[in-house]
Amino acid sequence: MNALDGLTVVDLSHAIAGPTCTNMLVELGATVIKVEPPGIGDGFRHYTEHGGEPMLSIPFASINAGKRSIALDLKTPAGVDLLWRLLERADLLVENFRPGVLDRLGLGFDALHARNPRLILVSITGFGQTGPLADRGAYDHIAQAMSGIALLNTGPEGPQKIGMPIIDSFTGYLATIGLLAALRRRDASGVGEHVDVAMLDAALKLVNTTVSVHSYTGRTPGGTGNRGFRLVATSEFYPTAQGWIALGANNQQQVEALLRVLGHPELIDDPRFRSHDARVAHYPAVRAWLTQTLSTWRAADLEARLAEARVPVAMLREVGEIAQHPHVVERGTLHRVALPGWDRPLDVVGPGFGTEARPTSTVPTLGSDTDAVLAELGLDEAAIGELRRSGVVG
Repeated sequence: MNALDGLTVVDLSHAIAGPTCTNMLVELGATVIKVEPPGIGDGFRHYTEHGGEPMLSIPFASINAGKRSIALDLKTPAGVDLLWRLLERADLLVENFRPGVLDRLGLGFDALHARNPRLILVSITGFGQTGPLADRGAYDHIAQAMSGIALLNTGPEGPQKIGMPIIDSFTGYLATIGLLAALRRRDASGVGEHVDVAMLDAALKLVNTTVSVHSYTGRTPGGTGNRGFRLVATSEFYPTAQGWIALGANNQQQVEALLRVLGHPELIDDPRFRSHDARVAHYPAVRAWLTQTLSTWRAADLEARLAEARVPVAMLREVGEIAQHPHVVERGTLHRVALPGWDRPLDVVGPGFGTEARPTSTVPTLGSDTDAVLAELGLDEAAIGELRRSGVVG
C-alpha cells in the first residue's frame, strides 16, 4: 500500500513546478487527472528532446508519467461544467495560473469550498497570491535573480544561474510538503484549505542561512562562485591529470587526512593548514599548492583513496555516468516507465526516498484518458461523442 492510495488529484498545472508536485503525488500512490487544453496540451509537451508519440517531450515525460490525461476546453461553459464534476469528487486541486484566473473561471477557493468543503486547493505562482508582486509572472532564472541566488553564484564571469531549473523543482517539492500538511489538518477537521506556494519564497528558503546571516550582521556574503561555502581551498573543485575532483575537507581531521593521502603529512604543522582561520587567510597559497599537487593525480584514483580515508570527495561526473553507477542501481533510485511509441522503457527518477513501491506506469498522450474519465463521471458514448464534435473535449 502507498501513502496516498485512494486520493484523487485534479491537476491544472503546466511546465515544471506544478507537475513536479503532482509527480510526487503519483509516486506516493494518488490518482492524478491532468487537465489539458485540447490539441495543444501542456506546453512542456513541446519542449526540447522528443520521443515516442507526438507531443511527448522527454522532460515532460520525466514529471508526468503515471498521470491520466483529459483534454478539456475550459474556455467553454461545458468544459468548466465537466471540470466541476471532477472537482466535486476530488481531494486536491493543483494549479499554477496567475492569481485571479481561477476566480474568473468561477473556480476561486470560496466557490470550491462551497461545493466541496474537503477539497484542498494548491496554488503555485512566481510570487504568491498576495503582495505587490503577485501579478508578475516568473521563470526559474527570474526567481534566481530576484532571490539573491544569482549574485551568490558570482564567479569571474559575473553572476551565474544554476544550470538546471532548481527553483521550479524545489517549489514543487515545497508544494508537496504544504499539501501533505493540509491533508493532515483535513484528517482532523474534515475541511480543506488554500495552500499558497511561491517560487520566490522557495528560492529564499534555499538561501535561508544567508538571510539569517544578513539579519544578524547587516551584511550579505559576496558571491563565491566555485569556492566552498566555508571559503577554504580544501573544499572546492580542481582539475586533475584526468578529470575533475571535488574536495570536501572542511574540519581539521579531514584536512590532515587529505594531506596524508597526497603524500605531504609534514604540512599538517604548516601555519597555512593549521586551522580553519589560517586556511581562509592563506587561501591563494593553499589553492595554488593544491592545484599543482592535484595535477599529478587521476580523479578516479584520488576519489578512491580519499573516500577510504573518510574525506568527503567526488569525481565530477556527467548525469549519464551517475545514472548507471552501481550505487544508484542498487538503491532503485531510477524507475522505468513506458513511453508510448518507443520500443524500450524510459528511466525517470523516483520520489527520492525508498519507502514507496511504485507500480509500472506510462506517460500519458494528450487526452489519452478523456473517454475513461468522462465515463466515470456517468457520461455515455453518445454524450462523449457530442462533446468531442463540439470541441469541448479532445
